[in-house]
Amino acid sequence: MRRLLVALQFLTSIPVKVKGEITDKDLAGSMAYFPLVGLLAGALLALSYKILVPFLPHAAVCAFIMIINVVICGGLHIDGFIDTFDAIASGGDRKRMLEIMKEGRPGAVGMASVVLLFIAEYSLLVSLPGKAVAFSLIAMAVLSRTSFVISSALYPYARETEGLGKKFAGCLSKRDVVAALLTAIVIFSLIYRLKAFVFIPAAFCVILAFNSYFFRKFGGVTGDTMGALGEIMEVTALALAVALI
Repeated sequence: MRRLLVALQFLTSIPVKVKGEITDKDLAGSMAYFPLVGLLAGALLALSYKILVPFLPHAAVCAFIMIINVVICGGLHIDGFIDTFDAIASGGDRKRMLEIMKEGRPGAVGMASVVLLFIAEYSLLVSLPGKAVAFSLIAMAVLSRTSFVISSALYPYARETEGLGKKFAGCLSKRDVVAALLTAIVIFSLIYRLKAFVFIPAAFCVILAFNSYFFRKFGGVTGDTMGALGEIMEVTALALAVALI
């Protein structure tokens, strides 16, 4: 339960208090619960959709859902997305790109990229039939959080100095990875049933493709690149939902 609360505290803006000092092992162990936190976040989004849809047009509800999603996440992943694409656009060497991400000052390319991300996410949400939105939001939130676990398990940490991302990945055990992946697979299977055999491999390929690109650029992953990937996987999940329905 403690590590679930740690995951909630880190991944959401839900006011959760964890007693005592949070160790690196607590942070790493909390990753086993990342898909469950995604399930909770997705359920909140789905519930919000169900509440709003009788009173507002579908398109307007989708806009509010995007706002609620940002509020639930606290904007953490969006910040990582902006910093990552600003760094890539700088054209500097690996050291300079990592410095840009650490500085965290929003640039024109990062801001433009996040606007395009929101347009893509909104367009896909609007394209979904009403009956499919709730389940798609759950899949979106679970996939986003699961991508953090896969990134930490398969790729080295890019920075030489200690960072929050390294604290999560440094003590990550195979058992926690397996627990997270099995949880995610069960959720996707319940949502998409036989179509999960398309959804899961396709999503995994996207995760590998972007992480491989970040590895070439930065020499590994960071908290910012994982946040960026989380946002990308939200769009990916919605795109697959539109394709599979």
